[in-house]
Amino acid sequence: MSQTPLIKIFVLGLCVVGLFVLPRCSKERKTSSALAPDFTLTALNGQEITLSQLKGKVVLLDFWATWCDPCRESIPHLIQLYKSYRENGLEMIGMSVDKGDEEIVRRFTESTKIPYPVVIAPAEVVRNYEVTAIPTAFLIDKEGKVRERVMGFNSAIDQEITAKITDLISER
Repeated sequence: MSQTPLIKIFVLGLCVVGLFVLPRCSKERKTSSALAPDFTLTALNGQEITLSQLKGKVVLLDFWATWCDPCRESIPHLIQLYKSYRENGLEMIGMSVDKGDEEIVRRFTESTKIPYPVVIAPAEVVRNYEVTAIPTAFLIDKEGKVRERVMGFNSAIDQEITAKITDLISER
């Protein structure tokens, strides 16, 4: 039997799988009201961060990596968002899923002038948040509940995240 038909079947199979998987990679929003899994991590700047101690503030967790193009595209938007809303009670934590050398992440955060804390997210935290694609952002309300999970990044997602943060900050 020739290998050509097998290759065609394999490629066709990959295309069919791609039809179902790729749309989910670009963007996904999921709302919830479960408490955010707590963690205590040390940021690259040496600051210890315990999520549960941020109750009373709106928190955006951004799971990303230095090698991820959509993640890199989102960072200037997140920086602007942080600068615009931190005085109103927004906390933001960059959750790098990069493996290996922490220094690569440190150099990246310095070169992009990320003003919010960045941590190297351990596998356990990534698992607890059920992160399956990056970038993935979690919006956590003042009570510590996950209110939104957003996968992917584009200008529409940026606008929706901004609107949701505005809503969460204004909640009592």
